[in-house]
Amino acid sequence: METLIAKVAVLLSMTMGLGTLGVYLGREIKSFGAFIGLAIAFVVGAIGVFFAAQVSPTVGIAALAVWALISGLFTGPAIQNYAERLGWQTVAGAFAGTSGVMAVCGSIGLFSGADFSSMGFYLGIALFGLIIVSVIGLFWRMSREMNIGMALVGMVIFAGYFIFDFWRLGNSENTWAKAIELTLNIYLDFLNFFLRLLELLALLNQK
Repeated sequence: METLIAKVAVLLSMTMGLGTLGVYLGREIKSFGAFIGLAIAFVVGAIGVFFAAQVSPTVGIAALAVWALISGLFTGPAIQNYAERLGWQTVAGAFAGTSGVMAVCGSIGLFSGADFSSMGFYLGIALFGLIIVSVIGLFWRMSREMNIGMALVGMVIFAGYFIFDFWRLGNSENTWAKAIELTLNIYLDFLNFFLRLLELLALLNQK
């Protein structure tokens, strides 16, 4: 019988691959209407994946695959923008750096033997605070230094989520539904850390 770790590894590889394909296909999207539609599909789809996973593994995996492609289409224009500002080599380096942080933090969560169960509560509060500040930033122009600080805080939060979600991976029931849920969470951790890192690099690159 496949372990939960093996199931998540396979699903995460699939999700990363489809997400990357989506970025490539969606990198030239310019329509505001299309962006709004993809944003709604991204949020609603993420919720839908959880419900689909309860129906059957096949339905859950299919929903995860479709959502992963949508996530790439949704983030493609932003990543293309960073590539134009920083260069694709820097974007690739940020992707590799995010992978390294996930590997290190994931190993801590999975193999350290520590109990990280309480981290979820504090990370949730920190993430909620970050979202509130980000919303305020839509209406009140923040300084470059404040934006750099927010990018760094976001990276710390999602590095914490790497630890927490990989700890959950090592302490959860071995089912396909749980594997799909954890894959979605870890992919979102990766995507958010990656985008925050690109934001930080772009801010530091400003003249």
